[in-house]
Amino acid sequence: MRIVTIVTATVVSAGMLAGAPAAASVPVTKKPGPSFTTTVKEGRKAMREGLRATGSTSGSIALVSNGRVVWSQTFGRVNPAGKRPSRTTLYGVGSVSKVVTTMAVMQLVDQGKVSLDAPVARYIPEFAMQSPQYKQITVRMLLDHSAGVPGTNFSDLWGPVPIPSYVDGVLSGLRNSRLKTTPGAMNVYCNDCFTLAGVVVERVSGMAFQDYVSANILKPLGMKRSRYPTSVPPAGTVAPIIADGKALPIEITNAFATGGLMSTPEEMARLATVFTNNGTVGGKRILSSSAIRQMAVDETATSLRVGPPSFLRYGLGWDSVQDPALKSAGVLGWTKGGDTVDYHASFAIAPDQELGVIVLGVGRGFSSIAAETVAQTVLLKALVETGGIARMPKQVSGTPGRGQVTPKMAKAKIKQLSGTFLAQNETKKLSQANKRSVKVATLKDGAWVRSPGRFELRNDGAFWSTTSPGTSISAVKAWGRTYVLQRSLGGVGTYYSYVARGQKVRSGGALSPVWQERVGKKWLLANESPDSFTWSAAAPVVEIRSIPGLSGYLLATGALVDTVPFDATTSENTGTMFLQIPLGFGRDLLDFDFTMSGGEEFLSFDSSVLRPEATVPRLSVGANNVAIGPQGLVQWYTVPDAATLTITGQSDWKTFDADFSLIGSGDGTPATQVVAAGSHLAVFGAPGSIATVVVE
Repeated sequence: MRIVTIVTATVVSAGMLAGAPAAASVPVTKKPGPSFTTTVKEGRKAMREGLRATGSTSGSIALVSNGRVVWSQTFGRVNPAGKRPSRTTLYGVGSVSKVVTTMAVMQLVDQGKVSLDAPVARYIPEFAMQSPQYKQITVRMLLDHSAGVPGTNFSDLWGPVPIPSYVDGVLSGLRNSRLKTTPGAMNVYCNDCFTLAGVVVERVSGMAFQDYVSANILKPLGMKRSRYPTSVPPAGTVAPIIADGKALPIEITNAFATGGLMSTPEEMARLATVFTNNGTVGGKRILSSSAIRQMAVDETATSLRVGPPSFLRYGLGWDSVQDPALKSAGVLGWTKGGDTVDYHASFAIAPDQELGVIVLGVGRGFSSIAAETVAQTVLLKALVETGGIARMPKQVSGTPGRGQVTPKMAKAKIKQLSGTFLAQNETKKLSQANKRSVKVATLKDGAWVRSPGRFELRNDGAFWSTTSPGTSISAVKAWGRTYVLQRSLGGVGTYYSYVARGQKVRSGGALSPVWQERVGKKWLLANESPDSFTWSAAAPVVEIRSIPGLSGYLLATGALVDTVPFDATTSENTGTMFLQIPLGFGRDLLDFDFTMSGGEEFLSFDSSVLRPEATVPRLSVGANNVAIGPQGLVQWYTVPDAATLTITGQSDWKTFDADFSLIGSGDGTPATQVVAAGSHLAVFGAPGSIATVVVE
């Protein structure tokens, strides 16, 4: 299936925010009456190139300056018939929702009802984790990603209809989870932290989260169309993915506080004015100036981090309170990106220059990184035309020389960098290529696959790519661990981005016979709602795999978890998360727990429960009665031979091919499905419900 991407972008701004910008590297000039002619021209170009490069079919962009929309334009189509998107078309803003959630918390701080440095458990008595240190987690730690919470509960996260039980699932999953770092020690991106922040708002205000935000943020700002979808939005109001001539079902993110807001570019522009006008919009005080200043503090400045400052400089709710593209122009900027499965966003403002940008997109070829590049381009061009900067910042380039590298230096650095490096969804092996170079291999389907080119040691002590200009790697030691630090050109190419891509892991103990038996086995999802997109967007399977050349550690792989390393030597029944990588590559880690029930070894992580494929029964010819047990778990069956299935009873069902790709589904009404040999059937229902499957 060819996926086409829909993009929307808006540039927003308003009044001045007091505060010292970064030291100017570009001379500042003043010129009255900007026309934004060049900005519009370059904005159109950036959007069209972004749409073309990602196969997208629609886009929209708006520029706001001094609280006024000075340019708005749409591109392409939002339905198969060719209808253009309008200024009122809604898009999911993804994790840009975190800025709104933080605003809600800070309003309660302004009212003296919440303290940023008070324990979360004070406001959520039922919040608990297996690690007793969870009691040390403060509200501030939720908002700056330093709580140590594992990451994201993906169970029932996305679907075509709202799934109200999502938040309860997060709290339940956390009760069964450990902390991965000491609270406050390390900033690692965490979605579940913002779900908890949303619960804090509910508990303190006495209102449902979405109702609080609507009453206290959206309505006062005149954001009349923006919403958290508690019901399916009316047809034609939300931009869909267009694929193979069809509009796909609208994606609803059930983690409202984390990434569930739907909005328009021009309404998000109103949100930006809160930060560019010192908290007051249209004579209404939304946030105190103190709250805005606290949100803009670099929370990574005093916590543990690896290497030079990353492009991620977390504030409260913000991804960066020192946007590197704007910093390269001597301008203070705040940015927040967001990605769901379908929607992608970048929200960026230059508060002291009264400018901002929101870029929103729908499609699986787009990303928040692509959206951010468009936003940076528009902001920098607008800054030139408003006189905020005299000219565009220079592009960074150049590779250090080779002459000062001695054989002794090369040998030592190659030794330090050689080894296996693990991260969330990334498994790489670095080894010597020649006397001054290393090669990289990535683990794919159980085998190491050599990447093109190599990394050559240069005069600056880093290894520079021979195939990716501007990219280098080096080994960095911190807190008794060794990380591979990657430097690469970022965004519009005016700065370098630094990030720890993996943690070096040496072989541990031998696997026990119990763990050896699990390697190569699969477990099937058993407790997800039938309305979850998980069933259609990903194979509902987790497989345990080994890492060649690295004993004691295993991988849980599959679309449900991506690829998560764990330590298999600490317990025979728990695969233990152990990586501690700051910022993005240490996110979404898990403990994997195995328990026996009814002769089956179940796998659980977060709030997900999976049953072993090995014990799934076969459907027999004739009538098969399917009873849902007391826990309401999905009942799985295999179809050994090609057959016609007739399914009756008050149960949802889904059929999958041999590779667990969805091929059919039903909602409790009698239906017939033709399936090939090796197919699978999943039957859903309330505890005690019965379905009948006739195999012919």
